[in-house]
Amino acid sequence: MSDPTEPIEKLVRRSAVSVHPEDTVQTVAETFTREDIGAALVRDSEGTVVGIISERDLVHAMADEEVEFETDRASDLMTFDLESVAPSDSIDKVARSMVEGEVRHLPVVDVSGPVGVVSIKDVLGVYVSG
Repeated sequence: MSDPTEPIEKLVRRSAVSVHPEDTVQTVAETFTREDIGAALVRDSEGTVVGIISERDLVHAMADEEVEFETDRASDLMTFDLESVAPSDSIDKVARSMVEGEVRHLPVVDVSGPVGVVSIKDVLGVYVSG
């Protein structure tokens, strides 16, 4: 069991899943289902993280009659202005960042790059079970 003063890296359970900017919205949705995730990093052909796409983005796309799941791309829906947190940041600090930034998923990034993604569900679990 974690407490809010511990580092966020305690909540990272797996490596971040990535998709490509040119992947179709359909492919992204299939990746979310197959990997059982709520967000994925978007990496360009060189492996550089250029954004994040979430299940919320997919829901908005479903409501938008202009979006074509088979032809529109991850780059059409993703968030480009990517916020991240360090593995050593406290769970409490990350919780505050999520609330203030109104985000549900944040990449955890160290000097070598992304180590995972934490969700609001992961963070909330610390407060509910504690």
